[in-house]
Amino acid sequence: MASIQNHIRAALESKLAATSGIPSGIAFENIPFSPTTGTSYFQTNYLPTLRRPAVRGLNPQQRYDGVFVITAYTPEGYGPKAADDYSDLIATAFEATTHIYYSHSEDRLLTEAEAFITLEDGGRILVDNAIAVSIDYAERQQGFLDAPWYYVPTNIGWYVYN
Repeated sequence: MASIQNHIRAALESKLAATSGIPSGIAFENIPFSPTTGTSYFQTNYLPTLRRPAVRGLNPQQRYDGVFVITAYTPEGYGPKAADDYSDLIATAFEATTHIYYSHSEDRLLTEAEAFITLEDGGRILVDNAIAVSIDYAERQQGFLDAPWYYVPTNIGWYVYN
């Protein structure tokens, strides 16, 4: 059985991969990747930061928080615009208050309509084998030059109740 952290990572990585306008190369953690000099690419880092009970009592719901860092690498010598544009694209795709619904049994993103069952009283519950990753913020960080790349990290704060 995979851990909740694996499901959260898969949801965030799937959302990134499904975002249009990004470079074709994405360097996911612990997967071999060889960037091509002169071609932009993204690198991801998944950083879980805490796991705490959301309420007190027996078997409390847990809140998981973390940061998903997407670093846009662009060729050096052309100014910051390309990396800034990628950072803006990432921030838009992971806009604060966005919810990412992911089915870990089907290994795919879900629409909001697919993610919930509507109850007779009008309430909704999340379907089995699905998680909802909520985005708290998306922030551009300082750009850096490291030949042959100029790169800009974008931090995406996320949380999940489970």
